[in-house]
Order: sequence, then C-alpha cells, then structure tokens
Amino acid sequence: MIKILLLSALLGAAGALAMSGETPRADAVLRLEEDWRLAQHKNDKAALLALLAPDVTFIGTSGSLRDRADYIASRTTSRLPRSPTYEYSELRARVFGSVVIVTGREATTGEGTAFQGRFTHVWAQREGRWQLVAIQRTDIAR
Repeated sequence: MIKILLLSALLGAAGALAMSGETPRADAVLRLEEDWRLAQHKNDKAALLALLAPDVTFIGTSGSLRDRADYIASRTTSRLPRSPTYEYSELRARVFGSVVIVTGREATTGEGTAFQGRFTHVWAQREGRWQLVAIQRTDIAR
C-alpha cells in the first residue's frame, strides 16, 4: 500500500512538472486555433496556406480524404464562409513534445448551413512554427 501511495505521489509530481512546460505550447496553439477558425470562416486563402502544413491530411465529415490543395479548393463550395457564424467551444489541448492535439466542438448557424460537429486538429512544430498536420471532423447527429 505504501509503495502504491509513493508511486502515485511521484507520478503526480512528474505530471505537474511536465504540465508546467506544456502550458506555453498549448496557449500558442490555442491562439492559432482562433486564426484557423477565422481563416475558414472568411475563406482566407493566404491564412489557410500559412497554417496548413504542405503534407496535411484532412478527413471531412463525409469521410473524404484531402491534401492541402484539395482542402483549399474545397473552400469554394464550403458552407462555412456562407454561414453567419462559425464558432468553436469545448477546446482542449494536449501537448506531446512538439505536437499538440486539440479537440473541440464547432457550430455554424444560418439557413441551409446550420450544423454542429466535433474535430481533432493535430499541430506540429516545424522549423520554429506551428502548423496543422492532420484534421478530422465528425458531424454531431441531430
């Protein structure tokens, strides 16, 4: 019993130390999440190109698999830029060294464009900057 308590205390302390170094990374990526949300809503091609890694993979709600060029091309028919709102909530960032995984909820409003979904974004730090390397979206059933 004492060994279990000691091990638990050590793991807790190690976790606290690891978390203290992770907060700046998580905060930086969560700020980029807002840039990403706005880039999608405004269909800002320059911002999309800056945030997406050249080798990004995007899995859409239909199960489609797209690369960066396909994703940017798909923005012309996307409902996001046509929606009055596009909001994120329930954001959660987990840091794994030079990778941050963000999960959250997304919602749009507007006639013919309203939907709610969940997403997973994988951000990797490359050459001193964070880029999206993988995206997956899932619709939330009504």
